[in-house]
Amino acid sequence: MQKPHFFYLQNSSFYIVTILFCLVLSSAQAKTITQTIPPFNLIAEAHYSKGQTDKPAILILHGFLTTNQFHTVTSISEVLQSEGFTTLAPTLTLNISQRRSLVKCNSLHTHTLERDIIEIDHWVKWLQAQGHAKIVLIGHSSGSLELLEYLIQPSSQAVAATIFTSLFYLNGPELGIIPSEVNSARMLLKNRINTPTHYHFLFCNNQYYATPESFLSYLKADRNYVLSSLKQLKIPSYTIMGGADKRYQKVGKEWLTELKQTPTNLIIIEGANHFFSKEYEFDLQDTIIQILNQYAP
Repeated sequence: MQKPHFFYLQNSSFYIVTILFCLVLSSAQAKTITQTIPPFNLIAEAHYSKGQTDKPAILILHGFLTTNQFHTVTSISEVLQSEGFTTLAPTLTLNISQRRSLVKCNSLHTHTLERDIIEIDHWVKWLQAQGHAKIVLIGHSSGSLELLEYLIQPSSQAVAATIFTSLFYLNGPELGIIPSEVNSARMLLKNRINTPTHYHFLFCNNQYYATPESFLSYLKADRNYVLSSLKQLKIPSYTIMGGADKRYQKVGKEWLTELKQTPTNLIIIEGANHFFSKEYEFDLQDTIIQILNQYAP
């Protein structure tokens, strides 16, 4: 598929009235699915809504420490249901069976990126077991990073494409990561000591209470790693970014230029923040639907 030109999507109200009406109808259709993740004996939950069989199934993954009830995820799920797509929105357990609420920064974090990927793989295979031969993945924020990490592993042939939203990275001094804390965590692991401590990480500042193993696992996703991973993808990818995302204050608008230089199809919604709040929610939904219609008859 030829990569489209780098472009900006202006604010619109396309289909707003129709979407609002359909959301009321579709929200009641989703049901909760529970699955035991075999390696960990943890119970994971997801919201599943079966749509038209001739359209791809869409797996939608939430951002860091949140759940499938986060508003960006629910708004995408509901509008896609109204368009006839099957949706599956799992909540990563983060080592908590049937987790239904966000995990606070100062809670004990023992989850790892590697364990998250195992859960994603489980849900993709679950969709396949339901008869969905074509699957598209959508991630928000760090959910995009986790899907990217999943896709550079030997992954399912059923995944036809992926859509990343608010795609950034997790490691770098510009993000507040402190090298001495990283070195200390590495030394602890080297000595087989996995005692939790407080770290500076993302929006948690010095409140992130995690084991060294957990903390370090996510730090592999630095700037160069993310850009390199995008170049490794074997399927079409689309990256939707908000033009007014406050994270540019730390990473710089050059991040958009760097994304443009990868094979991903970059789309910028001008004026939108990290969460595509307010009227930009509809711009995000319209963009996703336009992309997905390429994979539906």
